[in-house]
Amino acid sequence: MCGIAGIINHGGVSTEKLYHMSKVLKHRGPDDEGFCLLSHSQPSKYFKGDDTISELSQLPYIIDSSNVTSYEIGLVHRRLSILDLSPSGHQPMAYADRFDIVFNGEIYNYKELKQELNSKGFHFTTDTDTEVILASYYHWGEDCVNRFIGMWAFAIYDKIEKLLFLSRDRFGIKPLYFFQNKTVFAFASEIKALLTLDEINPEGDLNSILEYIYFGATSNSSANLFKNIQTLKPSHNLLLDTSALKFDVKPYYRLNDQVEHYSFSSNKEIQESFSKILWSSIDLHLRADVPIGSTLSGGLDSSTIVAMASLKMEGKSFKTFTAAYTEKEIDESYFAKKVISDHQNIDAYFSYPDIKTYWADFDKLIWHQDLPINSTSMFAQWEVMKLANQQNIKVLLDGQGADEILGGYYNFAGIYLIEKLKRLQIPSFIRERAQLQQNFSPNINQSIAKSMYYFLPEFLQKYLRSKKRIGMGFVSDSYRHQLSNIDVPARGGKSFKEQSLLSIEFGLQDLLRYEDRNSMAFSIESRVPFLDHRLVEFSVALNNDWKINNGWTKYILRKTAEPILNKEIVWRKYKMGFLTPQKLWKLKSKNELSQFINDTKIPDFLNREYLIKLNDSDINDTSHLSEFWKLISFLKWLDIFKVSL
Repeated sequence: MCGIAGIINHGGVSTEKLYHMSKVLKHRGPDDEGFCLLSHSQPSKYFKGDDTISELSQLPYIIDSSNVTSYEIGLVHRRLSILDLSPSGHQPMAYADRFDIVFNGEIYNYKELKQELNSKGFHFTTDTDTEVILASYYHWGEDCVNRFIGMWAFAIYDKIEKLLFLSRDRFGIKPLYFFQNKTVFAFASEIKALLTLDEINPEGDLNSILEYIYFGATSNSSANLFKNIQTLKPSHNLLLDTSALKFDVKPYYRLNDQVEHYSFSSNKEIQESFSKILWSSIDLHLRADVPIGSTLSGGLDSSTIVAMASLKMEGKSFKTFTAAYTEKEIDESYFAKKVISDHQNIDAYFSYPDIKTYWADFDKLIWHQDLPINSTSMFAQWEVMKLANQQNIKVLLDGQGADEILGGYYNFAGIYLIEKLKRLQIPSFIRERAQLQQNFSPNINQSIAKSMYYFLPEFLQKYLRSKKRIGMGFVSDSYRHQLSNIDVPARGGKSFKEQSLLSIEFGLQDLLRYEDRNSMAFSIESRVPFLDHRLVEFSVALNNDWKINNGWTKYILRKTAEPILNKEIVWRKYKMGFLTPQKLWKLKSKNELSQFINDTKIPDFLNREYLIKLNDSDINDTSHLSEFWKLISFLKWLDIFKVSL
């Protein structure tokens, strides 16, 4: 796991700009630092920085470099050493006197690919997955990414073709942003690295911002609220002709196409196949040359991962990290301790997030996130990552993605029941509704109503959403007319499958950004075994009754976990996740909130009086509380990044 960046400028690349981009990305890779300058007509040059390993001290220092203005391309790499900890893993990495790469992520099946490439005559000098990417690209070209199991964002420069090849993994686990004007193309792992460049002003995209405030989401899944910075979409490649500074972006993978090819046989084989793929994913995600731990909420997803990983690591200490609270209504530590007690090799640690620490870390949290956060629950994850860092853990497993691929959220239960009504399966509808009410949510009718919302005409969706959400009131009267032109985000589907695909395309992207930034803020690589594409495809293709059965959501996962996990967790009712006591925190910090609102410069399209009113109000609705805290984080984001509008 690392940080990458690069600049292509026909007028010559500034080494000082590369240096500053690297400094901003240091948290992503504190173990090593590397630079290279490339040209269409000159030999490549490699440089060291302040944090380059001592074994490469002979390299020239990037800031002291002279006579480099004729170099059109500059690459930056910050390394978090996970595989092959030796100096041979240093990046930028050259290959075959033709390619240079900067890479962020992990290719988990690199050993298998390496063996295949060996049989084709390729030879390797390192034990890194980075070198495997280079050999794969040399052999298979752009199609190499379809052979990878993993998470990645990388850039490969081809000196012969004068092409820069950028790629991002199938589901957007690793981030990649880029900018282009007439003379410059630049890319980076984080937006803040691009904002160090003189060519880029931190200008906000007002239309996306209004969508975000009004709906709590944007209609474009790749929108990042900055006007001139683009997000490379998940499952897309970008090919840049560095001579003409023209690029082409195209998808290399479509989940829906893969799902269409699936066919299933007997129920026994379905259960065995799911279990086999999940165990295989855990195996691959445990590949590392440093200690691995896991987050542990006490819910089904993270508990299953911990149980499987601890069994795989029998005889070795396996550390887990849990957010706990004194407020019993949101505390899951009881269930986490059940998992811990069943596995002798687990060494457990608990974090206790509180509002005092939240305010102390608020600026750092938003700076690391690059964008506003949707609630204070992201801070619980921040505190867990902080605790793992204090225990010198570099790699953490996490349960992200299971709800999206197996229908774990409340709206999935609603669409599941609606589909039974549409098929006129009335007895089954009545039975499953009663069982879901018993095993999943007492408010199952609310889940049905939420799912029915996406069957309504768009104008009615917009009207109902404006009545339900409090963000509408935050837009000042003089800007209300612009709200009529914004699109309703397509976050919900009219079928279970469509709901899964949209959840992966939209909501999961927010969660993965929180995951990436929170973990990398503390120089930790976060891995998500449920997003192994083999498991995602299999799960989304499954018949709905394997996902919800007798009122139990994620049914096939429960059956897989049953032999290895405490029954109280396997068949645990209701769902929580990473939560914080938002209402209590709001009450406890009313003075801090008042001071923040009064001291903060609020742009004219926002209504300060409305926010003051919300702060003085007793908000009980959970979603409204999240919206309130989201508005606070939005104002902090405007201030930290000096966003102009």
